[in-house]
Amino acid sequence: MFIPEKYPGRTAVLVATGPSLTEDVVLTLKKYKHLVVTFACNDAFLRVPFLDEHYACDDKWWLMKGEEFRRRFPALNSWSQCPNEDIRNTYNLRFTPGKHAPGVSLSRNLIHYGSNSGFQMLNLALLMGCTKLLLVGYNMQRVESKAHFFGEHADGLTKVSPYPQFVKAYGTIQPEIKERIINCTPNSALTMFKYMDLEEALQSLTND
Repeated sequence: MFIPEKYPGRTAVLVATGPSLTEDVVLTLKKYKHLVVTFACNDAFLRVPFLDEHYACDDKWWLMKGEEFRRRFPALNSWSQCPNEDIRNTYNLRFTPGKHAPGVSLSRNLIHYGSNSGFQMLNLALLMGCTKLLLVGYNMQRVESKAHFFGEHADGLTKVSPYPQFVKAYGTIQPEIKERIINCTPNSALTMFKYMDLEEALQSLTND
């Protein structure tokens, strides 16, 4: 599916499921939600009730979480790599092709995988026209023994995350794209991006 340029020139907040996604972070996001486009991947929808776009790659995730997601967000655009057409139809998913390749895709015909959903969501936001990306919940490592803000996945979704592989993928992002990414995630392994306090980064948008 061709990815539409829905948000040209906008700032996106990309919400992943790392342990730093606290309720205080969500309250901060809520104060500035009118200034940004809010994307979330996978279970981040459980913590963030205001979303503009959602991304969840796996068919297993949709089989386990799809009904709850659609109860909360019956009409929200949700993008997926799910290969099962029945699942895509059941949960009204928008399919985007992808491939394994370094950097992010600059073609609106596909995204690059980057080995994780957070990377894929980032590529999607770029192709939808967002010019500044703020990363939230992008720890890419365990924090105080937690892998996610909710703890561990339930049986059926549990897997060992190869964090070094994830981090390596972000390191391949093109330099001119890296400059547009601000990591607002405390305790993040993604040190290749500029770090900024979330409220400070959002407050700066009011001055743009």
